Amino acid sequence: MLTPRQGTIALQIHRLLREQIVRGGLKPGQMLSEKDLAQAYGVSRTPVREAFGKLEEEGLISILPQRGSIVAPISPRAVAGSEFVREALECAAAAEAARRCTPAHAARLSDMIAAQHACRSEAAFFEADDAMHRELMVVAGQDAAWRIVDAAKAAIDRVRYVMMRHALKRKSVLAEHTRIIECVSAGDAAGAVEAMRRHLRGVFASTARAMEMHPDLFSGEADPSPTGRRRRPPRTVR
Repeated sequence: MLTPRQGTIALQIHRLLREQIVRGGLKPGQMLSEKDLAQAYGVSRTPVREAFGKLEEEGLISILPQRGSIVAPISPRAVAGSEFVREALECAAAAEAARRCTPAHAARLSDMIAAQHACRSEAAFFEADDAMHRELMVVAGQDAAWRIVDAAKAAIDRVRYVMMRHALKRKSVLAEHTRIIECVSAGDAAGAVEAMRRHLRGVFASTARAMEMHPDLFSGEADPSPTGRRRRPPRTVR
């Protein structure tokens, strides 16, 4: 249900479509019709067009002249770009959170880990995961930075959702989250940074694994991880 109290109509449509793409409800290659969506949401085509523009900026859809809009495949290159932004901001936030963490903060973060263990669905775990990362920004006094991270992480979110279906991946993520929170709560800034970096860089292995399991979801780019990047040919010395 669209309501003005939840933001502009275009932003609401963007959020709804973004969620469907990230969670796999709308799959790569699926066509999106401005007209059909406008009718479904009971709005004019203008806010749908605005939402499409933002989704295209995030790399989630491609707008094809004279053909319409199509859900884009997951781009490994975009995953690498998203990880770069997250690592820069969230490692800095982890260090600052460790320096600022109070007993009350530590208790709150511990409760969030417990909440993740209690999740019974992929969607619930996904939201609890984001909530913990956002809370670390709050503890660091940089909660506004989460908006930058949230806007930049669409490609990573698509990989996360594919892999979160697998119990072993969720177990490893929980262990990584626990280590981050232990370091932050202990005031160990260096340990928090290292734990956060290791956690975030795990998306490269997840992407490679997801590409093997679900090649139809990805573009044909090479794996962008440090071990998967294509090497430039050696320069010829003349």
